[in-house]
Amino acid sequence: MPTDTDMATRNSATRIAVSIAFCSCFVTPALAQQTGSTITPVGTVPGQNLPGAAPLPRLGTQGASSTDGSSPAPAWTITPRIGLTETLSDNINLSSTNTQTGFISQLSPGVRIDARTARLKMFLDYSLNGLRYSTGSSSSQAQNLLNAFGTLEAIDNWLFLDFSGNISQQVINPFGVQAPSGIYNNNNLTETSTYRLSPFIKGQLGGSADYFLRYNVSATNYSDNSLSNVTLSQWIGQVRGNTRFQNLNWAIDGSQQNTDYSRGRDYDDGRLRGVLTYKLFPELSVSGSGGWETNNYQSINNEGQSTYGYGINWTPTERTQVSGFQEHRFFGNGYNVLLSHRFPLSSIRYTAIRDVSLLPNQFTSSGMGTVYDMYFDQFSNRIPDPVARAAYVTNLLNQLGVAPNAQAVSDYAAQRPRIQSSQQLTYVLYGARNSLTLIAARNENEALTVFGQNTNIAGQASRVTQQGFTVSFAHRLTPLTALNLLGSRMESQSGLTNALNTTMTTYQVGVSTRFGAKTAGSLNLRRSEFDSDTNPYTENALVGSITMFF
Repeated sequence: MPTDTDMATRNSATRIAVSIAFCSCFVTPALAQQTGSTITPVGTVPGQNLPGAAPLPRLGTQGASSTDGSSPAPAWTITPRIGLTETLSDNINLSSTNTQTGFISQLSPGVRIDARTARLKMFLDYSLNGLRYSTGSSSSQAQNLLNAFGTLEAIDNWLFLDFSGNISQQVINPFGVQAPSGIYNNNNLTETSTYRLSPFIKGQLGGSADYFLRYNVSATNYSDNSLSNVTLSQWIGQVRGNTRFQNLNWAIDGSQQNTDYSRGRDYDDGRLRGVLTYKLFPELSVSGSGGWETNNYQSINNEGQSTYGYGINWTPTERTQVSGFQEHRFFGNGYNVLLSHRFPLSSIRYTAIRDVSLLPNQFTSSGMGTVYDMYFDQFSNRIPDPVARAAYVTNLLNQLGVAPNAQAVSDYAAQRPRIQSSQQLTYVLYGARNSLTLIAARNENEALTVFGQNTNIAGQASRVTQQGFTVSFAHRLTPLTALNLLGSRMESQSGLTNALNTTMTTYQVGVSTRFGAKTAGSLNLRRSEFDSDTNPYTENALVGSITMFF
């Protein structure tokens, strides 16, 4: 019989193979349509782009295709790279008692693919991290990192296919040992992969109403075999139209969803509701809804309950949006609030959501609650095209020396449905030489299921609250070099009588630079302080990296 080690090795190899296959299925068509790989050229003006990154559009535009507008970006851009990172830590075990100085060597081949064709818009960034440890029980391991999404227009103006993929390191238990980075050999981290396919159609019914029908299927898998994998399938449909009253519109929408946990029971829920929207002014509208929903979250059989809600949407200018909708649901009041304003060189955004959550960081737009995710959300109004936005954000963070995978919103491996209340406040200031990002977030997760509960990995806590902030500042010293500062603090609390509490605080200062047209490097000094009742620790680390683009 295979041993646990054999199974872990086999599973790791499988995940790597799946990731490579996921990349290959998009690379192959690209190679078929071009004579060779195209690398975005590096300009000669101050603030020029890093190799392999789409040019930065001017702020206030919706994603220019070139720096000077003289030539469009190529339809396919494929940029291979390889990176080498060396981390010197004075507490490589992240322990209060077994402190050891050691090295973590990281070799990271990767590829970035941008597609801008008539039918396909796609962004993909993949890395395979090979890690080797100078001390510890494990000498090496491999990790996958993937961020990919796009849209294929299969039939003109009717049939579309959205797809996305994400692989990252996810915290298992919010009250276990927190690592300052995903590269540490920490048993409280698990490689989490989520893939999603979503075909949809849209069109008109007799010219008097619009229709929309979408099917979502997603799979979330954990490398830790003790965790429950999640498969979600969902139908979403909507029909909307006008009335004989010019300012009154109507909509009918419905959904049906099934969630399958590999370690636990399945859950079903369905919704049907009607919405009336009245436009008081061109920039101001109010809405009301009524409907019915059924689910088996809190019982063995589906139970039904009526729903009703109201909302407002105000867009006084193209730079400002205020919207909110509150709805009485089976779990109480749910809501979705958005406040955003875009200044010439900065933007501020506040979101508040209370809803049923089935996956980690389900309410984020892209990945797992990282600095990259926050920037991606922040530029949604400025650059509506998600593919162009992803290229912009990736290039911006690289140029400023800001770590895209730094955790901004914490979460943990979801093992059962929960009611999640999430609030996020983000401010981004981006000037010619300075960039400032302020992020404050709070997540409250409350166990939803009572009957046949799935395994609760979070220390038997029925309620978990996580809150914190991240401050990032970058200053361009020269056209080639940038100084960056980062500070973050994240606190987790349980709702138990004997409350569990952990706090993770990180300080980082670093310099990033370009050594040549296709070579970039960075040097960072970091201090981490982890406070908990079971295993507090402090760690200081020096991290140097160099990346070559081809």
